[in-house]
Amino acid sequence: MNHILITTALQAEAEPIVKQYQLEKKHLSENLFYFQRGDITCLTTGVGEKNVRKRLSTFLHKMDCKNTILFNIGIAGGEKNATEIGKMYLVNKIVSEKNGNIFLPENWIKTDIPVLPLTTVLKGVTDGGKQYEGLVDMEAAAIYETATKFIPAKHLYFLKVVSDYMEQVLDSPEQVLPLITNNLSEIIRFIDQIRKN
Repeated sequence: MNHILITTALQAEAEPIVKQYQLEKKHLSENLFYFQRGDITCLTTGVGEKNVRKRLSTFLHKMDCKNTILFNIGIAGGEKNATEIGKMYLVNKIVSEKNGNIFLPENWIKTDIPVLPLTTVLKGVTDGGKQYEGLVDMEAAAIYETATKFIPAKHLYFLKVVSDYMEQVLDSPEQVLPLITNNLSEIIRFIDQIRKN
């Protein structure tokens, strides 16, 4: 049986998932907690590259990653003409704004979820983001780089729900919770589909 590791940046992104799977809070250390039940784990990394590298790396070092499939789930800014607020997208290309590195998740699965590229930015985009194609977030590139030291690239999936058209930074639970909750059944269906393959 595959181990499912779900990562989110914000606790509000994790909440609906934790409730759905009835995950229990556990501590890896005084400062690092996660939620788990059976073969499903949810880890909140915090926002931005620095937090991801520290928390995810520490967590994966302590874990047996042999049969792990990682799903990064969260909100993202979307290109106004290519995305719809509240809609979920599967990421097929990640560009790091920091160093120009390009990562190509190997999404060979047939799905109805629309596919878009994503740029991992250094700070929240609030000017409309005309220079970015598809989606923007602040963690995906760091998650990809960190996770692929432990987990094969073909076992990484990035699902992003569009929260805005790159004109504001949304991070309050009141704003984030409904975006994830409204896509929860599709998220669960996608995870189940991957688990069966």
